[in-house]
Amino acid sequence: MSISAFLKAIEADITPPLQALGARDIATSPGRFDAGEIDRRSFKSPALRVAFLGAGRSKPLPDKTRRYDASWGVFILTDGRGRAAEGLDLMVAIAERIEVNRFAAAAPVGLPENIRLDPLYSASTDDKGIALFSVSWNQSIRLGDAVSLDGADDPTAIPPEGIALQTDITHLPEGT
Repeated sequence: MSISAFLKAIEADITPPLQALGARDIATSPGRFDAGEIDRRSFKSPALRVAFLGAGRSKPLPDKTRRYDASWGVFILTDGRGRAAEGLDLMVAIAERIEVNRFAAAAPVGLPENIRLDPLYSASTDDKGIALFSVSWNQSIRLGDAVSLDGADDPTAIPPEGIALQTDITHLPEGT
């Protein structure tokens, strides 16, 4: 799975339930979202931005893929009179959605960990009549193509993760 594909999977997963709560502008962001983005782009509040926030060292796996403990985030921008309450409600709804979500069927990702909720209040955002919040978490992702350890035709090779194993014991090798 690629990082961009995973961002799109998160976006697709959170869009329907959050639109039901009033979110109007949901998209991916090329990185961390802050108050500086507000002056550079237009948003339809409440707006959500899904972002990849980085990853630490990778962990090599036996099948030649690498596992990254990545950080992800959803940034929430609200405006108007009830902006603080609306932002807090959306922040909690996103956290509840993320809690045990892998976001894509059979995706090589772990479960979300260390979910963090942050109101990003500042005088500059308040002066502009907006409120900014974020939900961030860590979730491992496996990148790369799995390869057999002993060659493609070796029946004793360890299969890549996600491959269904043969469990039919009616065809045992001769002499067993």
